[in-house]
Amino acid sequence: MAEKFIVLDPTLEVETTRKERAPRPAEIHTVGLLDNGKPNSDKVLKKVAEMLAAQHPGLTIHYYRKPGAYRPAPDSLLDKVATECDVALVGIGD
Repeated sequence: MAEKFIVLDPTLEVETTRKERAPRPAEIHTVGLLDNGKPNSDKVLKKVAEMLAAQHPGLTIHYYRKPGAYRPAPDSLLDKVATECDVALVGIGD
């Protein structure tokens, strides 16, 4: 007779809550680009900056960089981005 075994499911059930989106500004004058420190993210964001500048003359673009790829951005940096920019691009995938 075959031996019985127990299979355990190690995954958690995660309860998700829907968050409200931030209100969209009527006009955008300043865009922040936050580099997450991943390889080549600086090149991607520089190209994004070039494309935005070409399509939207007069747009101000600020570039920021996190201290490291595997650390969250400090609240002080996020506060600075939020204060200085109308909108921000804050994520780059691998």
